[in-house]
Amino acid sequence: MFFVCIKAPCLGLTKVCDFGLRTRSASLIIKPRLFPVKSDFTIVEEGRNQQSDSSHFVGNGSLTLVGLADSVMGLTSFLLLSSVALAITAQAQNCPVPEPGPNMNLKGNDILQNTFPDGTTVSFACDVGYQAAGGSPLITCNAGSWSPVRLKCQRKNCGSAGEVSHGQIDYPQDTLFGDTAVIICDQGYQLVGQNRLTCGKDGWEGRLPRCEAVTCRPPPMIEHGNYNPKKEEYYEYRDVVMYSCQNDYTLNGSKSLSCSENGNFMPDPPQCVVVECENPKIENAVRIEGPPPPYRYQYTVTYGCKSGYIMIGKGTLVCGIDGRWTPELPQCQLKSTTPATTTTTTTTTTTTTTTSGKKQTAPVTPDPNGSSHSKTGIDCSGVALCGRSNTYSHLLCLLSLWTLAIQREKTRLSEKC
Repeated sequence: MFFVCIKAPCLGLTKVCDFGLRTRSASLIIKPRLFPVKSDFTIVEEGRNQQSDSSHFVGNGSLTLVGLADSVMGLTSFLLLSSVALAITAQAQNCPVPEPGPNMNLKGNDILQNTFPDGTTVSFACDVGYQAAGGSPLITCNAGSWSPVRLKCQRKNCGSAGEVSHGQIDYPQDTLFGDTAVIICDQGYQLVGQNRLTCGKDGWEGRLPRCEAVTCRPPPMIEHGNYNPKKEEYYEYRDVVMYSCQNDYTLNGSKSLSCSENGNFMPDPPQCVVVECENPKIENAVRIEGPPPPYRYQYTVTYGCKSGYIMIGKGTLVCGIDGRWTPELPQCQLKSTTPATTTTTTTTTTTTTTTSGKKQTAPVTPDPNGSSHSKTGIDCSGVALCGRSNTYSHLLCLLSLWTLAIQREKTRLSEKC
């Protein structure tokens, strides 16, 4: 509290009044009211006696003491000025709620107060996610005004989140409060744990994940098939297995599967299916190459048209995985006739034996050079010709003409045309 000590009373309204003041808390400023004095104010330092200058008091006025204190209070002392009383009033001025700096607020219970007594010291603290970056957190109420805010607050920096073996950490924004770290594993490794961490008030939130080598469970077995190699527990990344089918079954799908980076064998496993194509039914055509039915996957046969017919399409067919022949079956169309000529030729009838065991005859015209030709219009590749000399010959189809190319003796005497 304030303490006012009168050292010498004023002996009249126009006399010189000497007085002394002492404060036990903070500095005081003495300001005159209603009457002039020699000086505008007198400062009384904390804890010291301050003798006033010989002030001249005129009239019945008062002095106001303004200073820092723990609470608002007033003190009135009466100075005996002859028979007139002079009032000296000591009064402290309060401070409003201080304005905080960026990203900070009052600390403790001070945040609940509306006014602060003169001389009060309060402290600021940085908001959650921010940290002090210099400056004092304290300010003081001085004669109704706060001292400047010196504290600086900046976003907390979490720094590096660490290291991940067989992986890396990416920071899309930064490592400051609220930012996110993303963990990415190397190829062939998979993440165990969360792939994101967030910078919080106490550092990176969450546990750092790890990257483990990718493994695959054994691939599935397939009906009427098998795969190799076999492992009891697991396969490592990029391990490959090969599938195969039992006899009379065809593999439909990928033959090989690989342990992929997502922990599964890729692509999907194949199937073992029975593929059989029907016996081609081509009117006016005969099979000249290929095995007899049944026809399995990728079996190949070749057909030729009978004499007097010409083939539209391709004569070689392949049995596909869908049980159909590719390309589409050809057609044998009747060959257009040509006008007869006056030229006389000698025609020899021969019998051709196809690989299917069927026989057919075709007119053959001798050639001056000793070869025989026949305008049959059929695909004659691979057709054997049985001649009168008990020898086999092969006819070549050149420019729509039969050409007797090669002769050889029959391998067995009992073999007949």
